[in-house]
Amino acid sequence: MVRILQELGDSPELLHLAQNREAAERWLANNQYGRAYLEEFSADEVGADVIEGRTTA
Repeated sequence: MVRILQELGDSPELLHLAQNREAAERWLANNQYGRAYLEEFSADEVGADVIEGRTTA
């Protein structure tokens, strides 16, 4: 999975979640954001966050 994020002050803003990099790039091409960037992550990463009590703000 790929997060599409945009820098917003001190923390990133989640714009979209895509199934893969190709889908993320396609979404970004259709939704222009000047400071957007892609960040790949796995389901294991999300599971570890839940188990360890981390949440997104």
